[in-house]
Amino acid sequence: MPDLLSPKQLAEYLQLSQRTVYRLLERGDLPGVKVGGQWRFRRADVDQWLDVNVQRLDAASLHALEDDAAGTDASRPTIAELIVPENARIRVPAGSREDVVRAFVEQVRFPEPVSADLVVERVLERERLCSTALSDGVALLHTPRSRPRVLKTHDLIAVGRLEKPVDFGALDGSLTDTLILLLARSERDQLALLAKLARLCREPAFLPALHHTRGAKEVIALVRGTEDRVFVPAP
Repeated sequence: MPDLLSPKQLAEYLQLSQRTVYRLLERGDLPGVKVGGQWRFRRADVDQWLDVNVQRLDAASLHALEDDAAGTDASRPTIAELIVPENARIRVPAGSREDVVRAFVEQVRFPEPVSADLVVERVLERERLCSTALSDGVALLHTPRSRPRVLKTHDLIAVGRLEKPVDFGALDGSLTDTLILLLARSERDQLALLAKLARLCREPAFLPALHHTRGAKEVIALVRGTEDRVFVPAP
């Protein structure tokens, strides 16, 4: 596939419909240029833009991305199903961004053999592009789209709770006390799950309720209940 993509080629590359590509383009949600009156996109620019901006898109754009990237596979796991109890409420000591990420990742139970050092390296590489910390105290940790997946056959979500809020680089200067790690087996899964997590975290009652959970069962039950309410299948 060439580096300079047409809308059709971009849709194939992202595994989205052309309709969604044009919808995002119309909303100013994709980096493109017109060449001879036709839209063209550089793959590297799109990958970096998605890395930095997906979790900050508005609700309508997130909804389009999540639905389209997820497709119609009814067997696709929910977010709650991707959180095993051991990864549902990991206690993380406060420290620098690097120390916090390492302490969190080293406690995660992985579904397949993987180097924790590699995961830490890739997560920090993504953080150097732009912090994944949002203004409401949560950071959505993940790896760069442009790099090979660290998990080959599984998707994983883990939730960490910092013992003390830290400066994780949120744009508004707010502190972060909750970490959510997403590792996906494919770029398409990462796009769908990241959009879904961002929508979940924007639910007004979700993060306050997450802060007050006392154990893994409560975390998973909260995620499952919020998913059931927010992601209602189309009739």
